[in-house]
Amino acid sequence: MKTRVADVAIVGGGLIGCALARELAGRGASVTVIERADPGSEASSAAAGLLAPQAEGLEPGPLFDLALESRNLYERWVTELFEETRLDVGYRRCGILRCALPGRPEAFEPFAWQREAGLSVERRDAGGIAALAAGAVAPAIRQALFFPEEAIVDNRRLTEAVRMAAQRRGAIILTATPARRFAVTDGRCFGVETERGLVAAGAVIDAAGAWSSFDPGMPVPVEPVRGQIVEVQSGIPELPTVVESEEVYVVPRGDSLLLGSTVERVGFDKRVTAGAVGRLLAAAARLLPSLEDAAFRRAWSGLRPGTPDGLPLLGPTAIAGLSLATGHFRNGILLAPVTARALADELCGEGSRDLAPFSPRRFAEGRASQPLSEMTC
Repeated sequence: MKTRVADVAIVGGGLIGCALARELAGRGASVTVIERADPGSEASSAAAGLLAPQAEGLEPGPLFDLALESRNLYERWVTELFEETRLDVGYRRCGILRCALPGRPEAFEPFAWQREAGLSVERRDAGGIAALAAGAVAPAIRQALFFPEEAIVDNRRLTEAVRMAAQRRGAIILTATPARRFAVTDGRCFGVETERGLVAAGAVIDAAGAWSSFDPGMPVPVEPVRGQIVEVQSGIPELPTVVESEEVYVVPRGDSLLLGSTVERVGFDKRVTAGAVGRLLAAAARLLPSLEDAAFRRAWSGLRPGTPDGLPLLGPTAIAGLSLATGHFRNGILLAPVTARALADELCGEGSRDLAPFSPRRFAEGRASQPLSEMTC
C-alpha cells in the first residue's frame, strides 16, 4: 500500500470508530479507518445492546450526564441510519425491570438519587412485576424498579449500519490492517504506520478499544475486561422488557434471550469458561424459573476497554494532533452517538461540551495543553 493521505485517520473499526468516521465524513472531512481485523468484530459485536444509563446504576456526575445525553440521541440517530442504509437495527424503548432478590432490599439504594432528581423510575410490586414481565419472574421476587426510558438495540446490526453509512459518506475503511505505531515528529502526530504502509493525516484518533495501547512507545491507560454472555432459546412468549437483578440481565432478542454478563480482568484471554456460563444460567433461572428448560444455543466473550477510574478517554492528548476515543468499558454501545458528535465537534472547533472530566491528560497532570489538529471542517 502506498502512503494514504486523509484529513483524519481513525485507529479501530468498531462501533465507536465507524460512528466517528460517519460523523466526520458527513461534515466534509476525508476519513480513513484502520482496522486490524473486520469492522465490529470485537467488543461491538460481543455486547448485549443495552442502552441503560439508569439501570446500570451510574452515580450522578459527568459520566451519567454524558450517557443520558447519548441515550436521548439514539432514536434520531437510528432513524438517520435507517434512512441512509435501510437496515433495521432493532432499536426498542422497552424499559428495564430491575428486580430485588429475596432478602436484598438494599439493592435499590444506588438508585434512590434518580427519583429525587426527577428521572423516570417506577416502583413495582408483585402484581406490577407480573404485568410487565408476562408473569415470567419468580413469585418470590416482590419488589422491582422499572426504568421506562431505557432501551435496547441489536448491536451487531447497528455496527453494520454505521459502517455502511460511513462508507456511503465517503469514509475509507482498511480491513486486515494492523496499526504498528503513531507517526510522531517534534511532538506532533502526523499519521499512523500500519503493516501496509503509512496513513498520513492532519488528525489521528485512537478508537481501538481494548487494543488502544498498540503503540508500545505511547501507552494508553486502558486494560481489557472480559465479559461473557450466554444465549438461550426461550420457551416462553417473547419477554416484553429487559429483566435483571444484581446478578444477571436477561435481554430479549427475537426468539432468544441473552444472559450477561461477567466482569473479569484476565488480560487478553477471550476464552468462554464453564464456571461463568454456569453462574449466568443459574442466576437467570433464579430470576426467570422457566429458563431451567430453555435450550442452550451458544456463549461468547468480548473484551471491553476499562480505565483506572472507570471514565472514558475522550479528546486531545499531550501529543498535538492525537486524540483518544476509547475506555468506554460497559457503555460503548450506549455512548457511540455522543462520542461521535463530541469528538467531531472538538476536531472541527465547534465544541461547547465540557469534556474535561474525560480528558486523556487527566492521567498526565502538568503537561502542556495541545490542540487536536489544525483542520477546518
